[in-house]
Amino acid sequence: MPFAESAEQGPLAKITGLRSLAKPRTVCIPVTAADLDLLPATLISVLNHTTAESGILLLAVDIDPALLQNALPEPTTVTVVSASASTDPWQAALQEWSARDTRHDLLLLRPGIEVPPNWDARLALAAYREPGIAAVVPLCDSAEFVALLEWPPDRVDLARIDRLLFRHSPRRHHEIPALFSGCCYLRRAALRLIEAELAIQPAMTAGDWCQWLAQTFREQGWQTVSGDHIYVLDHAPDRRRQEMAAIAALEDVRLIGQAHPLAGLRQLMRESLDQDATTDPELPAPLPVQLHIAHSWGGGLDYWIRQYCETDRTRSNLVLRSIGTWGAFGQRIALYQSAVMDQPLRYWDLDYPIRATATAHGQYRAILREIITDFAVEAVLISSLIGHALDALATGLPTVIVAHDYYPFCPAVVIQFGEVCHQCALPRLERCFAENGQNRFFRNVSAVEWLSLRRRFARLAQAEAVQFVVPAPTVARHWRTLVPELRDKTFSVIAHGLDFAPPRLPAPPLGERLRVVVLGSLAPQKGRTLLEQLWPLIAEQVELLLIGAGEDGEVFRNQPGITLIPRYQPDQLAVLLTDFQPEVGLLLSVWPETFSYTLSELWLLGLPVVATNLGSFADRMQDGVNGFLCEPQAEAVAARLLAITADRASLTPIRERLANFRHRPVAAMVADYHALIPLPVCSAPRYFRTPASALLLSASPNPARVLSIDVRAPFGEVLREFGQYASQKLAATPRLRRWQKRGLAVLLRWSLRAAAALARTPRLSDPRR
Repeated sequence: MPFAESAEQGPLAKITGLRSLAKPRTVCIPVTAADLDLLPATLISVLNHTTAESGILLLAVDIDPALLQNALPEPTTVTVVSASASTDPWQAALQEWSARDTRHDLLLLRPGIEVPPNWDARLALAAYREPGIAAVVPLCDSAEFVALLEWPPDRVDLARIDRLLFRHSPRRHHEIPALFSGCCYLRRAALRLIEAELAIQPAMTAGDWCQWLAQTFREQGWQTVSGDHIYVLDHAPDRRRQEMAAIAALEDVRLIGQAHPLAGLRQLMRESLDQDATTDPELPAPLPVQLHIAHSWGGGLDYWIRQYCETDRTRSNLVLRSIGTWGAFGQRIALYQSAVMDQPLRYWDLDYPIRATATAHGQYRAILREIITDFAVEAVLISSLIGHALDALATGLPTVIVAHDYYPFCPAVVIQFGEVCHQCALPRLERCFAENGQNRFFRNVSAVEWLSLRRRFARLAQAEAVQFVVPAPTVARHWRTLVPELRDKTFSVIAHGLDFAPPRLPAPPLGERLRVVVLGSLAPQKGRTLLEQLWPLIAEQVELLLIGAGEDGEVFRNQPGITLIPRYQPDQLAVLLTDFQPEVGLLLSVWPETFSYTLSELWLLGLPVVATNLGSFADRMQDGVNGFLCEPQAEAVAARLLAITADRASLTPIRERLANFRHRPVAAMVADYHALIPLPVCSAPRYFRTPASALLLSASPNPARVLSIDVRAPFGEVLREFGQYASQKLAATPRLRRWQKRGLAVLLRWSLRAAAALARTPRLSDPRR
């Protein structure tokens, strides 16, 4: 059966059975002497419109195979074989060739049939859409029970019909009592069930074969269907009608014709074909859909997703985000059309909120199932599982874990507890929860619960469908060290791309004090404590600019020699740095960074960088060549900065090298991900995509907003919900002191009451005003 479900994949596996369809198949064209004049039209369309996954075979039936070989272009991948024991083309294909090729599905095609693009893959998708389908035939006007055009025009434009059918077809199939003699897709599993009967069948007419196969499949509980989404053109319709004459007279065919399932589609096609072809709507091919899974915290991870989504032009990228607060980071799951958190496509409030990451979660599984089905998702890229469930790893879809950090193995995210962690058994993990200041996000989860989370994560991550991507080699080494189950796992290194092209800073003038810029966050893992220890050692000889440090930089405000700019816009960076004229950039992370956009930005500005010798800094920098590395200790960093102060000339060769530095573009990164998770030209999710999901995916995203407001809601209801949100956010934020929270809560309460009272006054409620 087509749907295989492993114990670990669980119930989500059932919805992904069509998504990795790679069944081997062979296009078999049996050719007799009477077919030679019809072969060129068929051969040209097959060579142009068959996907690379299908082999193509010409079967010479009672003729010299050299005649077929001479008809082929050079070079060719088409195989020519001679039937030795039969003069019946169907018997030759089904008995002689099928007995030799016991693995491949069989596409039996007769000369005279012209096929549309990707015809083989489209029939294959229909054949595996449901269990128990033995054979699929396309629509063709040579047989009334599968005819699309009841009164075909004198000249049929196959390309136009295929275009219109793509627009109008509901992508259904209907059961039919016999095959079509011009073209059919036969599943190998069904042929195996009848191979004993098949082997002894005598030569028959094409029509007899079509009836016998359908009847024999039915005896095995399998069915023959016609797809309303693919049409082939017959250049020998009279011959085919003669072959199908007995079938056309069947009582079953007559009953189907009384209320034909194609009646509505036929009417739509007739109306469309009656119009001028220039009025046909242009429908772009549907793009594959990828689902990004992430938190909503912002930071470098969010920057990566935003750049990826904005750059990828060949796949649609949905983003599934967890939304919550301290203590329950997964209270709501929201699906967005892009990296922009504006109005979500859909959202779900979790009945069972997720504190950190759920080991398993029934409602979350249902959410994934709904998204994958309704939006035709074909691949999953996981940037963070914070606020999500491990079920995201068990969809059965091609899944990539993008290792922006070390979560969910590490509850502190940054594998730093006094030092970079090399092991984390239960005793150390318990101490980490109790003593590690970096482990501050998930205080309401126990060490024992975290071990359970790790165990299932390790099992799921070993699945063949799950791949790891790391931005730098050291990231893979840390993961393999900390999670022994992943030692044999392949980690693909794909460096982040960056489309940031600021003007290079001019060569700075020499001053008495070394001008140093610390760019970006000064959160604990980014080295705030290290800088506090460092500053007294260098204050007399260094002038410091802290830019983008946020609230973590406030401890340095008003200190002599330090300029603090807590926040900035990216387009302001070059101007701010030009005013300060820094000579060196300083990066003080005490955890092994997985990439560091900040390092890239400083290099693109032409600034030499002093950095701790951890993580991607050590991967990307060569000490003394394109920067300076030192131990993550205040004394070591001070010694390096003071040595540079004494020898400014040491910066010159590095600055000269950086003048030629070019960052890899985001497009190159996206191409690497596409190569890692290649998707077929024709896939079931895209091909059978519902109009509703296609419409949602084609809409343009709105500008970003912090809150999404339903403009149709009554003003009082908006006030009430805003008050609830603001009160919860105020209570949960760790950034404010208790007295600040109390004062703001009182102010918020009085403001909302005043607004509500004002909204109820006649002046505002009077519709004439």
